[in-house]
Amino acid sequence: MAALILIPAAVVAAYVLSRDAWHMLDEEKLSYEKLSVQVFDGDDRLYSALSGGEERLLVRIGELPEHVKNAFIAAEDARFYDHPGVDAVRILGAAWSDLKAGAFVEGASTITQQLIKLTHLNSRKELSRKVDEAILAVQLERRYGKDQILEMYLNTVYFGSGYYGLETAARGYFGVSAPELSLDQAALLAGVLKSPARFAPSRRPEASVGRRGVILHLMAGYGMITEEEADEAAARPLHLRRDPVLERRGYYVDYALLESCRLLGITMNRLLNDGYRIYTGMDRAAETLCEGLFREDRFFPQVNGESAQGAICLIDARTGYIAALVGGRDEGVALGYNRAVRIRRQPGSVIKPILVYAPALEAGYTAADMLLDESATFGDYAPSDASRRYRGWVTMREAVTRSLNIPAVELFSELGIGRCKSFARQLGIPFDRNDTRLALALGGFTYGVSPKELCAAYAAFAAGGVYRPPILIRRIEDRDGRVIYESRPFARRVMSAAFILTSMLQSVVQSGTAKALSDLPLEVAAKTGTVGDQTGNRDVWLAAYTAEHAAVIWMGFDENSGGKLLPPDSGGGGYPAALMKEVLTGLYAHRTAPVFRQPDDVVRVRLEGYTMDA
Repeated sequence: MAALILIPAAVVAAYVLSRDAWHMLDEEKLSYEKLSVQVFDGDDRLYSALSGGEERLLVRIGELPEHVKNAFIAAEDARFYDHPGVDAVRILGAAWSDLKAGAFVEGASTITQQLIKLTHLNSRKELSRKVDEAILAVQLERRYGKDQILEMYLNTVYFGSGYYGLETAARGYFGVSAPELSLDQAALLAGVLKSPARFAPSRRPEASVGRRGVILHLMAGYGMITEEEADEAAARPLHLRRDPVLERRGYYVDYALLESCRLLGITMNRLLNDGYRIYTGMDRAAETLCEGLFREDRFFPQVNGESAQGAICLIDARTGYIAALVGGRDEGVALGYNRAVRIRRQPGSVIKPILVYAPALEAGYTAADMLLDESATFGDYAPSDASRRYRGWVTMREAVTRSLNIPAVELFSELGIGRCKSFARQLGIPFDRNDTRLALALGGFTYGVSPKELCAAYAAFAAGGVYRPPILIRRIEDRDGRVIYESRPFARRVMSAAFILTSMLQSVVQSGTAKALSDLPLEVAAKTGTVGDQTGNRDVWLAAYTAEHAAVIWMGFDENSGGKLLPPDSGGGGYPAALMKEVLTGLYAHRTAPVFRQPDDVVRVRLEGYTMDA
């Protein structure tokens, strides 16, 4: 009998030694070929996870509670912590079952062997493959600890419905992170691995619940939980809920993806598959608020049954971080046209504070200085107001409040086009080489500006005259957590009289073109802008800010041809102001907005009307 055992043992030993699997373990294959890209908000909370094919998020073994780990050990490899990679007891049992059946019917693979099969080998039930699997499993156990192997396994296995890895499956089926899985949820996911096609809860809920009961009572049998705990968990109803984080899109996320590709110099395909972690400056509540408001038609002009497009940019003036960004009303479009950053439209009067009045204040003018509002011609340029009414001598404050055109052009001409453009460039406003005419004072650009550029400029006013270039991405990490890009915020003081400008723009809210915001219970400054003619308006704008946030809204049609004009009554103080009011109301719904702080060197003086006429 002993001889009969020695002969096959020698044959097996010779066969094993002849295999070249001893040299085949490739540690690079253990590092997940494809990982979803993750986008985080300003509080470092996961906001979106997107993939180029396989949805896979990683979880660390140290984050998992014992009942989650035990569920998989009970289901797949009860002696996991005892064997060296291959379980002789299970092999003998499986061999006996195969002999009785006359074929390979019983699996005996440990978790370590399964990991090897998933990363190194094919799934055919052949003796050579099984021997290679065992050899590589032993090698794997010699190089890595048990917890490391279990972590790699849980991050590799497929759970059906396109979910690779435990973290993705937990979010995909139950809407929670893997460390938050309850006992019944963990047991159900462990049961799926036997056959995702048969036990995925989204496809066959009854079968998955039945398999869950098997796993729970296996755990009880192994002493991992009590029978009472198993019965209680098995009785719980199945509730499926997909985490919106998975494949959440939107203009903010898409812009973060495009910016990351630009900053890193990589393709979108690589970004979506290499496990990058993108940390943004998003204010999650503000972004959700803006996205929700953009779905409501009542805030947008309608022409012949078609709703106008729009865009909004919201910036935290204290940091320069873009808190919210919506580039249009097109939902469900991946990498769609982002009007918040890509459009170049004439800004109309919303440019006046940036290009005319701020430079004037820096040059020594005051809000009380007198400007003449009367018909005037500047060479071949004859600007006018839509009302064709003129008010004679007015203060600069009144000129801003009523958005008068002639005083703005006169002041722009006196200060000098070059001087005013130089100031605006410090606030991030771009100009074409042909932008050399006085019409610039009223927004007559060759190509125009974007909502993001205007918002960054107004954010400088909100910050007391300190300009911060707008920042969407704070940092980017690779799959191993190494920081491979980090923003370098900087602040530059460009204005000393920002409070005076803010005071004038508060008058626009109190009694001017942005009066729709006047009943807000907070201090807000604003400026409207309308671009059009007698046939209708092409673009309407509103810029508004508090002491900590600046926001710019644009509305219009992508194409102005074919009658695509806004109604004549849809100025910046109409639809954009109504939308802005909702944005600011939501932004400060649960907190008090800060006030604008008056500098010590600024004196507020009330001037009576007769004094001005004297």
